[in-house]
Amino acid sequence: MPCDYKDYHPKWKLIVRLIKKRAGGRCERCGVVNHSWINSKTREICLQDEDNAVRVVLTTAHLDHNKNNNRFRNLAALCQRCHLRHDIKQHIANRRYGRNWKKHQLKLEI
Repeated sequence: MPCDYKDYHPKWKLIVRLIKKRAGGRCERCGVVNHSWINSKTREICLQDEDNAVRVVLTTAHLDHNKNNNRFRNLAALCQRCHLRHDIKQHIANRRYGRNWKKHQLKLEI
């Protein structure tokens, strides 16, 4: 899903560069190197033209799932696989109810 930068800090792109630099160009969970080619089944480094080869792209994740909390200790450089696993509950909810389902919920106050 493409990133809508309107929802993020005005200097988000700079923050992302700093987080990736802090991580040394590697996923902070599994250690895979950014822009390397790996076999999607074995997770081993491979050549671009091999079967099941995928390119690793580091992303920046909010560990507490709050886009407004941009403290460095709350952000991590994760490969797309680890980021998906980190956000799996949100992805399931989005698939089930639609991306904006939380915005359209009634708030009951007791």
